[in-house]
Amino acid sequence: MKKYVITGIAAAAVIAAGSATYAAMGDDCGYDDKGYFHSGGKVYAMGTMNDAKACAEKGLLPQSVLNRLGKWGDAATKKEAQAIKDLDAKVKAEKEAAKKAAAAEAAKAAESK
Repeated sequence: MKKYVITGIAAAAVIAAGSATYAAMGDDCGYDDKGYFHSGGKVYAMGTMNDAKACAEKGLLPQSVLNRLGKWGDAATKKEAQAIKDLDAKVKAEKEAAKKAAAAEAAKAAESK
């Protein structure tokens, strides 16, 4: 019985640690403010289009990456880059609108007290 309790506690600790690590990484997409991409303890001059898209899905692409995204490549690459930029802008706008709505709701709740 002790063995099962200890195993259960250990499993819960591993799950909690993993969740905390994931939550801490949730607001980071790998790019720093200068546009360098960090992965696996290494620093790269640029990430891939997939890396950029993953950041755009969170609305986290830094301006330095947005500035260079789509500068080079053929028409298809430039079109993909523009779609990534548009996605990033959309997500950022949605986050900002949600933040404003939450602030308005909080002000309204405070006012009604």
